[in-house]
Amino acid sequence: MTIIKPFILLLQNIVAGTRAALFMPIQLWLFRGGFFQICLLLIISFCLSLIYDYFDSFPDNYFNPYGLSYQAMLYLFFFFSLNLLAYINSRQKDLEKLIIMFLSVVPIIWLGTVCLLELAEHQTILDPFQSSWAIFIFYSIWYLLVVFRLIKRFFYIKPMPAFVFMVLYALINFLPLFLLPSQPLWLSRQDVSENVKNKVKQIDIESVYYNQSELVNQAIDNMLEDRKGSTDMFFVGFAGDAKEDVFMNEVIAARDILENHFDTFGRSAMLINNIKTVDQYPLANQYNLGKILKQVATKMNIDEDILFLFLTSHGTEKHFITTDFYPFKLKDLAPEKVRELLDDAGIKWRIIVVSACYSGGFIEPLHSPDTLIITAAREDRNSFGCGHDGEFTYFGDAFFDKALPQTRSFADAFETAKAIIYKKEKDEGFKNSEPQINMGVEIEKKLAVFKQQLDEKSHSNWAITDKKLINDLSIR
Repeated sequence: MTIIKPFILLLQNIVAGTRAALFMPIQLWLFRGGFFQICLLLIISFCLSLIYDYFDSFPDNYFNPYGLSYQAMLYLFFFFSLNLLAYINSRQKDLEKLIIMFLSVVPIIWLGTVCLLELAEHQTILDPFQSSWAIFIFYSIWYLLVVFRLIKRFFYIKPMPAFVFMVLYALINFLPLFLLPSQPLWLSRQDVSENVKNKVKQIDIESVYYNQSELVNQAIDNMLEDRKGSTDMFFVGFAGDAKEDVFMNEVIAARDILENHFDTFGRSAMLINNIKTVDQYPLANQYNLGKILKQVATKMNIDEDILFLFLTSHGTEKHFITTDFYPFKLKDLAPEKVRELLDDAGIKWRIIVVSACYSGGFIEPLHSPDTLIITAAREDRNSFGCGHDGEFTYFGDAFFDKALPQTRSFADAFETAKAIIYKKEKDEGFKNSEPQINMGVEIEKKLAVFKQQLDEKSHSNWAITDKKLINDLSIR
């Protein structure tokens, strides 16, 4: 009986909340308090949002972890508003019951709203936009009338003060719906695709295809050659997915950081799938990557110089890097293909960083004594931070932005980044991605010499010299 008692109380609370939401007679003692009741009602409230978002985006959908942050923010405003009302009315000791009352009305209001949405799908009087707004207005009025009733009964106050508190509650809880970018818990791939399709209608597909060779040649023509007598590092960035700007932003930011801290200025090339850069950089596809690598090799002393290859995009469980840019039909990038392209180019010394889910699957196919491989996740784990238009993914932020500027040791930077990522993912409730590192015995020695060389040059004016060379090339 002890085990099922909380669930009996939960049912009693929901029944009481249903009576309140349907404007039936209620008594405050019908709502049964307790911290566990708040937890159960919160779980129900969250699950209702989860279920609605899932079926609203069904069948081709995927879970959106940023929806968790959005939900948490809404609950934060909810708890803050009720705490404020209790404080103003000197009823903080009864805050627990007040929360239970407000959470108990959620199931019936959710069910009523979902039924209205379903009916709206079959009516022909209003268009979808008008019907959505009509239902939102109906829901808002219904919910706020219930709030007004609960506030009036709970605090034993007259209608006018109850109305003022209802308005205060509405401002705190409804304004974020309009001010914050909505993040459902499930997203439809079709909706994302439609947004991309609408954007790319302005792209001249034929011109983009014919322009690829020129963009590749332009990237290489503007690249400086290796300097005799020293080891140089060359950077190639690959942003595979066009649907989210974060991959484009991450490649550009990584290039800038490598230029500032590892002397790659004037020795960088990028391949990016994004509508914003389609006329500036080559498409990120297998053919262009192979062509870029071969031409970069002609600028290098392949026996001495180091290539830093950065791949960022979505990753698949079968260990492919996604290359997606509608309406172009691009093949996803496999680790075996990356190795083939590097081998064909004849590049010996390699640093390969892969920022993608399941990217640990790249380690075994790319491993060699002359290669350092760093991945954002284990071969069977997700990484996080995509799904937005920020500058970095979680891995990119930790490794490139926070760790690398502090050291010229890639291994040390990895350990620093790994700790940052672990804490961030733990704090946000995500299963740890477990970034991976694989250091070949020969590249480890090579990077130690390269680090010493950079340390010795840190007080020289190499950056100024290279920038002058860039200016001279542009003038010509």
